[in-house]
Amino acid sequence: MGQQPLKAELVSVGTELLLGEIVDTNAAYMSQRLAEIGVDVHFRHTVGDNLDRIVSVLELALSRSDTVLICGGLGPTQDDLTREGVAQVTGRALVSDPDAVTHLREFFAQRGITPTQNNLKQTTYPEGGRLLDNTCGTAPGLFVEHEGKLIFAVPGPPSEMREMMQLQVLPILAEQLGADLRPVFTRVLRFCDIGESTLTAEIADFIDNQTDPTVAPYAKPGEVTLRLATKAETEAEAAQRLDEMEGTLREQVGSFIYGVDDQTMEVAAGNALREKHATVAVAESCTGGLVASRITDVSGSSEYMLGGVVAYANEIKQRLLGVPPEVLAEHGAVSEETARAMAAGARKLFGADYGVATTGIAGPTGGTAEKPVGLVYVAVADRDGVVVSEMTWPGTREQFKQRVSQTALNMLRKRVLGIEVQRP
Repeated sequence: MGQQPLKAELVSVGTELLLGEIVDTNAAYMSQRLAEIGVDVHFRHTVGDNLDRIVSVLELALSRSDTVLICGGLGPTQDDLTREGVAQVTGRALVSDPDAVTHLREFFAQRGITPTQNNLKQTTYPEGGRLLDNTCGTAPGLFVEHEGKLIFAVPGPPSEMREMMQLQVLPILAEQLGADLRPVFTRVLRFCDIGESTLTAEIADFIDNQTDPTVAPYAKPGEVTLRLATKAETEAEAAQRLDEMEGTLREQVGSFIYGVDDQTMEVAAGNALREKHATVAVAESCTGGLVASRITDVSGSSEYMLGGVVAYANEIKQRLLGVPPEVLAEHGAVSEETARAMAAGARKLFGADYGVATTGIAGPTGGTAEKPVGLVYVAVADRDGVVVSEMTWPGTREQFKQRVSQTALNMLRKRVLGIEVQRP
């Protein structure tokens, strides 16, 4: 090894993954940890509990990658076939580790149980390899060097996998990398009020000519992120490179950046309120409490969050928020006028500096020709008045609520900071 970054492939084993019964969070964790030490993951596979298919995937992975990490299939049952797959693809016999047998018998004896032959198969490994200790469970992992390639197998339960990755797999890989160990350092820039296509067009020169650092856009409801990444020997070296790229990007599109790394919109809005020693209250209809939930997801939000009302029924809008009945009768619950009254009403009800309101048609039913599904009004009130934005966002109910909550928090942030809130 050496000279070039290690190329890795991940193999997740388990029919339950293919059936969608379990979401594969293990693969994401493993990819993140590998990137941190400079191992490049080029491919990821999911394969069921079938020996022939496991062998086929391993053969493909070993044909083009330096290291293969397998997760799952190390248990005691007949459909746990990872060790058999590794043995077959490497042409090695399975042998038993006497120390592992003793440990397993002691483990079961402490619980008054005699291990079965199925349990004891967990003490076997391909000849020439070795077991990796499992400090959280009974199934050891595997490590085999085969024709210059590194093969690891770790158990599927997340707590066991993470412990084994951290204590054993990553140190072995770091040792293999030696002087070539160059972790990946990343920084995420968060954008609002600009779409992915517009943003990428604005920074096309970066994307087309990227080397190191690299830049990658990613869009989700209500925001776009740019992930900056660089490989460096030290954190200071990486920080300098990322600072330079961020500075250049800010010169071009900095007015759309609202946060960096973990500074989500709720954090950014909360920081603005905290800096101004201001408070907020919310009145929600179509978002059903999501805006309040996101605000209070932030530790310390009690400094600025006073309270909120989920006013789904018109009666609640009138009785708690003071929305005039004639406004509802003339304009309807989903209207600029109602949103305006709700925001002002929340501010008055709680004695807050700012009031935020949402009212819209989340769908998939309830729309009309005049007011289609996806129509929403978001309002922010303060002592100087109320600003309202009207938008129409088709999509799923979940996407709609996420976009509206993001818009509401962004409007609040901008209003607190004195940035003009423009109607989209």
